[in-house]
Amino acid sequence: MSVATTPTVPPDPTGAATPIEFARRLRALMDACRRSLDSVALRSRAAGTPISRATVHNLVTARSVPRRDSLVAFLRGCGIPPREQIRWLTAFDVVYPDPRRGAVPPRGAAPAPVLRGARSH
Repeated sequence: MSVATTPTVPPDPTGAATPIEFARRLRALMDACRRSLDSVALRSRAAGTPISRATVHNLVTARSVPRRDSLVAFLRGCGIPPREQIRWLTAFDVVYPDPRRGAVPPRGAAPAPVLRGARSH
């Protein structure tokens, strides 16, 4: 009898390139910290950044586009120290780019020209 194995997902954001991959890594983090959906929600509230159980579920299943502050609350609910949260927030910004920030020019690229005297109508 053959047992199908599922690949182990590390509780680390490095390498996550899609919302599904990122959500799987959040779930792995939650599991590694031995937290349930309810305990993450309760601990996030105790940390001063409350999120609901439904939001925790949405984060670990990629059901919707999460807000950055929801991720911070999730990480606090898992007991992740601020220094380690930076890696998760950096990966979040890659997976969920904010169009308001604009694209980051490649290293060594010339700055965008400044148009003077142009008016928009």
